Amino acid sequence: MVVRTPPLSSLKRGFLPQIHHPLPLSKRESQHLLESITTSFRKNLDKEHPWQHVETTSHTPSTPSTTTSKTALLPNTPISSHRPTDRHLRAILSNPLFSHSHDVAQPTALTNTKNPFDVFDSAVHRGLMNVRRAAGFLAAVRSHIVAQSPHHVRQRMAQSGAGLHVIQWLRASGQENDLHFLSDGALIKCIIPFMYAEGLQEVIWVWLARLAAQMGALELEKTPGKVSAPSLAKLVAALMKETSESGSDAQVSLDNSYSALSRANELLSPAHSRAAAASIRESWVNLSWASTVNGWQRPKPSAPLFDSFLELGQPFKLQLDLAHLELHHPTTPSHSAAVEYMRLKHQVADDVADMHLTARSQRRMICLALDAADRLKQVGNTDEASLVERFLTKMCESVNLGMLNLQGRDSFASELPIRHSLLR
Repeated sequence: MVVRTPPLSSLKRGFLPQIHHPLPLSKRESQHLLESITTSFRKNLDKEHPWQHVETTSHTPSTPSTTTSKTALLPNTPISSHRPTDRHLRAILSNPLFSHSHDVAQPTALTNTKNPFDVFDSAVHRGLMNVRRAAGFLAAVRSHIVAQSPHHVRQRMAQSGAGLHVIQWLRASGQENDLHFLSDGALIKCIIPFMYAEGLQEVIWVWLARLAAQMGALELEKTPGKVSAPSLAKLVAALMKETSESGSDAQVSLDNSYSALSRANELLSPAHSRAAAASIRESWVNLSWASTVNGWQRPKPSAPLFDSFLELGQPFKLQLDLAHLELHHPTTPSHSAAVEYMRLKHQVADDVADMHLTARSQRRMICLALDAADRLKQVGNTDEASLVERFLTKMCESVNLGMLNLQGRDSFASELPIRHSLLR
């Protein structure tokens, strides 16, 4: 007798449960189930994200720019929200990857037909945003701010929140993990001013510390698009530039720049890295120029900070810079090093004629001589003043500044500072 084998479908019905069978729930039971799931979800989030008191002060100094930049992300968020689950969900929903909306008002009142914030968020939402386009977004926001008014630019940059907007995208997209975006000079040039205006300087220092931790790899990296030694130099230079500016027409002292360079020097340890040494040296040279050639435009700096800056530059052995800096010491200016430098370099004017010096070096030489002459006139040292006059005369003749030379002869007897009388 042949026994028939049962079909597979009958076996499934006998052994496997009906897992997709709809639950026979009433409307009331469905609502109760939904509330139970919601309560369980909230309890789990409360356990993972414990309750915290609302912070009334930020970790950074409570400046208007910092407060505005940090709250600009959530313009419609009530400050009184206490639940950790609410904060957690809001953090997710405020992520740039999910926050594309044309109806939400942006923190900056941009009146153009194409709002840069809308364009940025749209590109992020569609997966088209990259580092270069982020730089273009920041440039567009800054251009609009400057076009509205050339005054209080830094304050209005802080109110825009554009820098924090880009940083959020960098973090959400994972690009901050490897810092390769720092290889794009255009982005560094655009984002650092916004970060400084918005009070986000510490984020820059965190990036710098991470670069310092991988200094060996930076010196060997040659691949385009990856962070390397030039990226480090650009980041330090951009930071130094912002510390020396006020964001308005008023000139500020270089105290913040001296402090920042000292901090960068301690962080990067240039004695153990050629890339770090080159970066610190470049920033020191630029700051030396601002302290001397353009120093007369700024308030006097702090003497201790100036001394530390002068000491930091000693290993570079740039005698012209060091001599010029001693002339500009805020409390104890000295002309000795400058006069000795001009005495030893009596052939330098011939070198100028032979084009051995750049236009920048020519200007530095002339400013050194003018500042030394001012100092010698103040102390009444006529003997060394004649040496400086001959040096200045030869320099001016070499660079075809005959008119400047004739005025310089008479200005030694003037009551005005020599450089001011020549450049007025």
